[in-house]
Amino acid sequence: MGLVNASLRPFLHPVSLSNSLEPKFRWMAFPGLIRGIGIIHFFVFVLLIFNPETLNSFTFHEAKIAKGEYWRAISFIALPPILPGGMLLLSTLLMFFVMKITFLINDSLEHAWGEFRTSLYVYAVLACMIIANFWSGPLFSGQGGLFLYEAIFIAFATIFPNIEFRLFLVVPVKIGILAIILAVITILQCFTGGLQVTAHILLTFFPYLVWAVPRFLKWYIMRGRTAARRNAFQRQALTEGEAFHKCEQCGATDSSHPERDFRVTEEERELCNACLGE
Repeated sequence: MGLVNASLRPFLHPVSLSNSLEPKFRWMAFPGLIRGIGIIHFFVFVLLIFNPETLNSFTFHEAKIAKGEYWRAISFIALPPILPGGMLLLSTLLMFFVMKITFLINDSLEHAWGEFRTSLYVYAVLACMIIANFWSGPLFSGQGGLFLYEAIFIAFATIFPNIEFRLFLVVPVKIGILAIILAVITILQCFTGGLQVTAHILLTFFPYLVWAVPRFLKWYIMRGRTAARRNAFQRQALTEGEAFHKCEQCGATDSSHPERDFRVTEEERELCNACLGE
């Protein structure tokens, strides 16, 4: 129930295309897919702690793929967003929080979209990431898990912007704000990171843009129309003689000029903000 109350309603409605595809391709639905990816990342993280050299077996390498190591086309996605480094305790703690957030995102998206649409979104992001690697080459080790989580997180934050995370376990921050910060950083990377970085970012977030941009536009247009209907109703609701506020200087009322504010001066004269020079 809390998820429903915290959600942004315009982004919950499924598109008609996914509605028509679901009966035919329901076998593609993978319950707990994001949870499963998180669990894989955890086990790979543990593997890298005990045998760091296995990292090279997961990385994307186009020349080795051409020689028959076909698993590299997708195995880079199994690399966790946090790789074990010198500060092992800190990286392990961060990986633990990533796992918890991953489970929350999985359950929330499946609650909002259903298992089929959630799986479809993840498949689309993974496909775009693979295309980006073949097109411009990989950026760095661990890129697969990091970019995947970013694309999933921003979709989650779009639907549930009012859910709060405890930053540093103390400061409450709405994830909508975190998503905006992530979006700004990502856009700056497009301008400063060169063509290769831009290609990876645009392709990774392409499924999100296809889903979210039309809904943002529709929501913005509907909000403007709602405000216009409200103003029109307010103008028609009161006649000139039934106005609650009336400016003693120009004669404007809250019915004839609903956009104005009215103040009572120290001389007990009611004036509008236009006459007050505000």
